[in-house]
This record gives sequence, C-alpha cells and structure tokens, in this order.
Amino acid sequence: MSTLLRRDLILGGLAAAAPAMQAAKRPNILYVFSDQHRASAVGAYGDPNVRTPTLDAFSKQGARFDVAISNTPVCCPHRACLQTGLYSNHHGVVSNGVRFTRKARGLAEQFRDAGYVTGYTGKWHIPAGYGTENGNPLGYPPDAVGGLTRGGDGGARAHCTMVNGKELYIPTILADNAVKFIQEKSRGSAPWLYFLSWLPPHSPYIAPPDYRSHYQANLKLQPNVPKGAPEDYTRKVLPDYYGMVESLDAEFKRILDALDRAGVAKDTIVCYSSDHGDMVGGHGYTAKRWPHDESARVPLMIRYPGRIRPGTVIADPFSTVDVYPTLASLAGLKAPTGIDGLDYSDLITGRKSIAPRDYAYLQMMYAYVPWPGWRAIRTREYTYARTGKAPWILYHTAKDPFQTRNLVDDPSSRTLLAEMDRRLAALMKESGDTWEYQATTGDYQQWMPGGAKLEVQQLGVPYPGSDVRGGGRKKRKKKR
Repeated sequence: MSTLLRRDLILGGLAAAAPAMQAAKRPNILYVFSDQHRASAVGAYGDPNVRTPTLDAFSKQGARFDVAISNTPVCCPHRACLQTGLYSNHHGVVSNGVRFTRKARGLAEQFRDAGYVTGYTGKWHIPAGYGTENGNPLGYPPDAVGGLTRGGDGGARAHCTMVNGKELYIPTILADNAVKFIQEKSRGSAPWLYFLSWLPPHSPYIAPPDYRSHYQANLKLQPNVPKGAPEDYTRKVLPDYYGMVESLDAEFKRILDALDRAGVAKDTIVCYSSDHGDMVGGHGYTAKRWPHDESARVPLMIRYPGRIRPGTVIADPFSTVDVYPTLASLAGLKAPTGIDGLDYSDLITGRKSIAPRDYAYLQMMYAYVPWPGWRAIRTREYTYARTGKAPWILYHTAKDPFQTRNLVDDPSSRTLLAEMDRRLAALMKESGDTWEYQATTGDYQQWMPGGAKLEVQQLGVPYPGSDVRGGGRKKRKKKR
C-alpha cells in the first residue's frame, strides 16, 4: 500500500473553522457508517449469529429504523445521495466512478455555513470533479481534498496498514481519529459535524483473528441461501463477515465512550448506518447492486437524548436521501429546496405519527442485471422490482422477510402486481427517471453485456440478463 494511500485512509481531524453565527449552540452530529453491512447482520435486527452488544444497546437508546433503504445500493451512488439528498439520476453518480452531472448544495456546506465545524475520516469514494464555490468537496475542509479516498474501493483491500513498522487495523485508526476530533472540538463553543466511514465488512472478507474463530461452527444460515455453491460460499465467508461487524461494534463503543468522557453525549446526535448491504449468498447472489433486502436494506439507528424517545422503532420506509433533511431539521436548520429527501424528524421525535411517505424508491442502472438495470419500490409490506422489459420480483416482505416466494408469476397476485407496476412507473415519471438514462463516465461499460464485472456472479443462480454474452452463467461449448 502506498504512502499516499495510507495517508488518504487514515487522515483525521479534517476540521474547518466555522463562523460564530449561532445564538445558541446547536447539537453536535456524529454519523458513523460502514460499507456493505446489511441490516440483518446486527443482533438488534434479529441475526442469531453475530455479536454486536454495543449496537444492540445503542438501538434501544433512541430510534431504530426497520426499513432503512439504500436508494442505489452501491458505494459511490449511495455516498452522493447521502451528501446531497438527491436521487442518483438527479446528481448523476449512477455507478462507481461516474461523475456528478448537477451541482448541489452538500450537507456539510449547509452545516458549515450555519456555524458548524465539519470533519470527515475514512472512505470518501465520491468521484472527483464535483465543483463547489470554494473548491472543497461538499463542504468539508480544504485538506479533505487530499485526505479522503475519492475512487476505487478505498484501496484498503486487507483492511490493515503499516504504521511505524506495526500492522494496524484501519478501523481502529479511524476510530482514533474520531476520538481525537471529539476531544478537541468539544472544547470549543461551536457545534461540530463529523462523518466516519469504515470499509469493513466490505470484501475481501478478512476479519481480525480474535473476531473470526467463534463464528466457524454452528452457523445458522438464512433460509434463502440455496444449496450447493451458494451455501458453500456463504459458509466460507460469513465467519469473516461477522467478525468484521463485531470488530466495528467494539470500535463504535470506543467512540461512544469518548462522547461520555468529553461530556457531550447529551448534546450530540449519533447515527450508525451503512452505505448498502451484502447478499453473502442470499438468493444465490453476491455483493450489492440487488433490490433484495440483503443488498438494499441497511441498519440505521439514531440517538438524540431528550428529543428521541429511547426504544423508538420506525417501521415506515426511510431512504438515503432522507438523511440530509432529517439531520438538518433535528439541528434546527433547513435543507435546501429542490432535493428528493424528506424530513422525518417529526416522526422520530414523536410529534407526528404518519411518515412523510410510505415507500422508498430504488434505482440501479448498472448491475448484474445489464443496462438499463432495474428500478424498485419498497413499502412496509412489499418489495417490487422490474427491468425495462418485464416485472422481475414481487415479495410480500412483511410476511416473507427472507423473500423466498416470488409472486410475479402467481395468478392470485395479478392485481397486486399490476398495482405495484403502475406505482413504480408513476415514481419513475415523478422523479424524471427513464429507462434511457445512460452514463458516460465511470465503470458503466463493465456492467454492459460482455463487460468484465458481469463475470463475477458465479454461484449458478440465474437473474435477468444472465443469459447475455458475458453474463457469466451460460457455459460455452469447448471446441474439440
């Protein structure tokens, strides 16, 4: 790993002096998120295997969202949605490495201009080329331009780095950065906003040894993991996947303890989430970019003492674009007009009992399902996705949480299927999304028929487009 890359990953304390403009101090905000951490891989969300005592306790100290959805479940698009409150077709980052096509006011810009000290450490992974009025990325300090990873998968393929001759776990280094930021900035009079982005439990699945061994026996697999190659794959990678999650749980405790020591726990909004999930063999698929819950549903827990009642559970769908306006409102700010996200603060603080909307809209232009990909809608009850050609999946997820029964071809579900299809078409029209949308930068060509990234799905389960050239499942006959 290069010196520059190590610096990109471990640089912390990315703080900027903010204007002293607030009459009364607003709450601090700490947003911690991991990469490829599916919601089901948390004890509080029902996983019988994983050990997450800190997250389980944290989930009871505020609100837990049971249906938090990544609008475009892959790294770059999610992070762009998070920072702008816009759907992927509106900001333009529809796949990894694809550049912004629209300038938007970033979350940190909004908070910075309201008097916040802003900071970020860890994986950035938003493409270069986003122009703001001061040249900084979305409102973070000038040194963030060189101190944040801006492409690839963060580069930390083994999740460790060498510092002064010692191999250190990068999540520990990033937690150290967060602890230092909390200690230093909590002494000042200005409120602060800080993001920490961990790479695990993203592949490669390599957990610290102390966290891996106790998952190697008696694993209880989800019922949607097919026998054969998918089950073999799942049993191989789950111990490390769970081990990485458990290691982050321990690092998260260190950060929460730092808030207590600094005396600011009661004055700080703390969120834990992820950019998207991981199929880990569910339905016979790998990684992300799928509309299924293992890929699209993420953990999301938020604590705000005195404002959010402990033990609150939100069953209504909530999506990435809603984070920006919700945090802004909780801090007494207004998100900019014209974004796709909605403010859920009244719902989670109990001032209202009805959510701003009853669905999450999902987009994936480039995936294992070749361009133009798929679009989906997730409600409390149902998950529906289609390609440009035809309906693909329909699950009654509330009754079938592992999504084992696809209702698309069920004659008794024709009325429901037609209703969900009409609703999805209306959402596409409302958001200005079309099946003709196509990127011109980034990795999109690798997801087209014949592209290299269509070859990695090799667990033997078909999906729309898997029969195209380069789709990875039709075996070519050997020439004699």
